[in-house]
Amino acid sequence: MTKATRRGILAVVVALVLVGFGAGIGVVVGDTLGVGRGDRDLAVAWAARVLLVLALAWVVIGAASVRTRLVRRPGAAGARASWLAASRPWRARESTLGLDSLDLWLLFLVPVALLVATRAVQTSFLSWTHLAVVLGAWAVFAIVLRLCVWRRSPWPVIAAVGGVVVLRCIVTLVALSFTGPGGYWDAFWTDPVARVGSIAIAFALFVWVFVAAGWALSTQIGVRRATGSVLAAVGAGLALPSLVVAIVGLERSSTMWNDELGMLPWGVARILGVTTALELPASTGWFAAGFGTLLAVVGVLLAVRWRPRTAT
Repeated sequence: MTKATRRGILAVVVALVLVGFGAGIGVVVGDTLGVGRGDRDLAVAWAARVLLVLALAWVVIGAASVRTRLVRRPGAAGARASWLAASRPWRARESTLGLDSLDLWLLFLVPVALLVATRAVQTSFLSWTHLAVVLGAWAVFAIVLRLCVWRRSPWPVIAAVGGVVVLRCIVTLVALSFTGPGGYWDAFWTDPVARVGSIAIAFALFVWVFVAAGWALSTQIGVRRATGSVLAAVGAGLALPSLVVAIVGLERSSTMWNDELGMLPWGVARILGVTTALELPASTGWFAAGFGTLLAVVGVLLAVRWRPRTAT
């Protein structure tokens, strides 16, 4: 059995395990998810459909370019690198070799633009708080990873992370493309099978972002340092936004978020308070920041290159 075959089998096993965990989460959360905004259904659904077509085009071009001459077209090599790095992260380094400036820019800008647009559509263009928290966490994650790579090429990990981000955005956009009497989100989530399946795939792809990032980095800096780099990036990405939320106040932050998205009825949110209604401890933000900091410290210790002592 070749090394490529073993890696492929390992990747499939990891993916199946992640999907299984995601399905379990989907069953547990049940009908508690969903934000319906019937007044914006049609506009949101069409915006999601346009983004979905563009995202699928990027993925299809990348997959088709692996074994066809399409790779010679402008931008196709970048799509190919994105697809290979996302589906086979151990090939991320080789997939980015020889890319011209256009392909490199697309490799970076397509996932970033799609992530921002998908989050904006998901919140019906109403929640700057959601965008600030989510995009801030992604930005911190990316910056820490870039620092860990340091003098080596950052493009393999950019291709791996960006490729998976595109796939995860596609899952979200499929759900947002549905419309119905109860709201664009409710119309999709009222079907238990669709709800559990979507959560399972979304969860698997979310975790696969970090698996792919570490796998891509391991070909450059080794397994230990790659694992540490990803842990440090995840920890920092969790700690800093959580710290901001904790300083501002969990109740105040949750209220702002709820006012923008309408997750809870206005009366319930104002009378009971969002944290009380959702049974969230007031110290949740501090706990999250502390856990993220601990994770980042452990990651840094693993990512540091320890030089052996020289004999005297």
